[in-house]
Amino acid sequence: MDFLMMLTTILVALITAVFGPIAVEWARNYFRKKKDEKNPVHEAIELNTLVDEQLEVIMNELTCDRVWVSQFHNGGHFYPTGKSIQKFSMFYEKVAPNSQAAQHNFQNVPVSLFPKAMSELYKNGEIAVPDANGETYGLGSVAEPYGAQSYYLLALDDLKDRFIGVLCVDFQQQHELTKEEWIFIRQKAGVVGTLLDEYLNVKK
Repeated sequence: MDFLMMLTTILVALITAVFGPIAVEWARNYFRKKKDEKNPVHEAIELNTLVDEQLEVIMNELTCDRVWVSQFHNGGHFYPTGKSIQKFSMFYEKVAPNSQAAQHNFQNVPVSLFPKAMSELYKNGEIAVPDANGETYGLGSVAEPYGAQSYYLLALDDLKDRFIGVLCVDFQQQHELTKEEWIFIRQKAGVVGTLLDEYLNVKK
């Protein structure tokens, strides 16, 4: 009996010494992962990385000079009713080496400044401007200062078909999208819209 008790004690000590730290490390990593999954900073970093990758693919495929994503948000309230003021901000942007970044100039912009463009995007989902000289949507202030000669805007919708943002691609030389390029950019708009929807609707 003494021998069996001694053997049992040794085995328990051995198991504790070997597997204890492994179990502790596994548990630590598991709960850290679970904790990080609920961390808003971690969630935002993951989303930003995924959207950035999609914009990079668009840049490479279309050889465009700029691609950006704006999202709608509540920018305050009207007096005296407290009704929400609808604004948009450019949250994501990638530019070619010879292009000027515009993101810092398009933050908290009232939707009311671009009624024609927003109405067209809301109703039909797309705006095509292959020649900026013939543009009729009031988007000159968005394009001209940055040298855009052609630009294309697509509405971003969530999974409930709600208009949540805009994807824009522009070129510093006139460029008319081919049928294949339209198919590609529409697919990418769907991907980006889905990514934003999943992030906005994640349960806290």
